[in-house]
Amino acid sequence: MTDSRLMLVDSNDYTASVLIEDLRRRGLGFIHWAASTMDVPRVLGACEPDVVVVNYHSDQPDNLMVCSTIKLLAPLAATVVITSPGPPLKAVRHWAKQTSSIDVVIEKPLSDERFFITVMDLLRVKVATREADARVARLTSLVPEGALSVMDNGFGDEAEIFDAVVIFTDIRGSSRLIRDMPPEVFFENLNALLTAQAALVRTHQGAVVKYTGDGMLAIFRGMGRSYLALRCGLAIAGLNGKHPFPFGIGIAQGLVLAGFIGDSTEAGQKRQYDVIGTTVHMAARLCELASAGEVIATQGLNKSARITSPVPRLMTGVVIRGLDVETDCLAFHPDQTELKQPEF
Repeated sequence: MTDSRLMLVDSNDYTASVLIEDLRRRGLGFIHWAASTMDVPRVLGACEPDVVVVNYHSDQPDNLMVCSTIKLLAPLAATVVITSPGPPLKAVRHWAKQTSSIDVVIEKPLSDERFFITVMDLLRVKVATREADARVARLTSLVPEGALSVMDNGFGDEAEIFDAVVIFTDIRGSSRLIRDMPPEVFFENLNALLTAQAALVRTHQGAVVKYTGDGMLAIFRGMGRSYLALRCGLAIAGLNGKHPFPFGIGIAQGLVLAGFIGDSTEAGQKRQYDVIGTTVHMAARLCELASAGEVIATQGLNKSARITSPVPRLMTGVVIRGLDVETDCLAFHPDQTELKQPEF
């Protein structure tokens, strides 16, 4: 139980020392002790306990209020109150029922092992829960924002079709860069760049779908998506020169097909959330055409976004590889000019 966090609230130095000694003999490590109710908030903030034991003394009836303080400041901690039989026990049970701030009430004397067994069991449960929550948090950090929203609503094999704006970013000359610098330096710089790009996507109300090795795929949905996505693309382009890796950006708008892709023939097979379709392909190809620090978007996208500063360069009859179509595009280079936000 070395990872457990136990806190004792006891205003009597003698009884506190006896309890601490008995708990340590049963394998608990450091125990945080609050010698007065006034000291409880400070100790709670310092140790973030799994279990709080309150030794209730009937000559200090107002001290029961500390249980409510504990539940307020440490809602995930289990609160155990030990008390003498008779009126003190009745008072504690009444307070527990009235406030829901006490999880377990144990009657003194503590001559049997009931108290210690209860505390150890609670600590095991709380530690296991804390470790499980931490593992879930680590796994969640590996799941793109778009997939999380789908998982929150339940998901199956059905794909979703919706209108979106798609942004692709991609490093220029990444093969040469990874050849010319130590792998760990390349990896560190790549992570720093993708972190900065993803932060701008979230700031502009978009969602990162996936990282493509040396780039990123993000989508924007809902009202104002055209303006938000193009403004985001310009903000991302502004990172060029602030990071060691040059990159281009492509943006397209239209229908996309989104869902979980992978082997679904057996339970437990790994699958990943992705978006596919002509719009995704278009954004990827425009990204290929963009030079370092440049945003290339379809002209139709800016008819909705209505961004005029920085002044874009018109590219007519752009051939999109793999689609056998020509389209008119706009190439943007970000500058310090303030963007004027259109009315939606």
